[in-house]
Amino acid sequence: MAKVSPGRVVVDYDDDLVVFTVGVRVNKFWKVAKWWPVLTAMPKMLRELQSDPESGLLDSRIMVGGRVVMVVQYWRSAERLEHFAHSPEHAHRGFWKWFNRTVKSNGEVGLWHELYRVRAGEYDTSYINMPPYGLAKATGRKAADRTGPDHEPIDES
Repeated sequence: MAKVSPGRVVVDYDDDLVVFTVGVRVNKFWKVAKWWPVLTAMPKMLRELQSDPESGLLDSRIMVGGRVVMVVQYWRSAERLEHFAHSPEHAHRGFWKWFNRTVKSNGEVGLWHELYRVRAGEYDTSYINMPPYGLAKATGRKAADRTGPDHEPIDES
């Protein structure tokens, strides 16, 4: 279990980045042969990415809610993400071909992704009494500046 950092920290990162969400929705629970391979493909791809620091993946987190499994990923750039997605030497390309042949238009499994390009300095973070999490886990963290937007000290009592 990750150690909680008492107090407030913020992200310590000064470069552009990409936030990528990808997810699966099980539309027909009884069609296990269709949705199980989709659900199990993502952890395999994440292990592949995590084993290669040059891939561009900074960190990821899997979240489950109801019929949906979603992965939030932080990337160095959209170009590195695109390279992974389309390169024949990576697992994604084979998975995508299988998905399009087997599942794509039958309505049994939903699949989506969203990509957000974020310029350096155009994000705001705050983590209070948290272990490394989200963007701070992906990139690094530092003690928070104790001033508010108008540069007055924040009363944290």
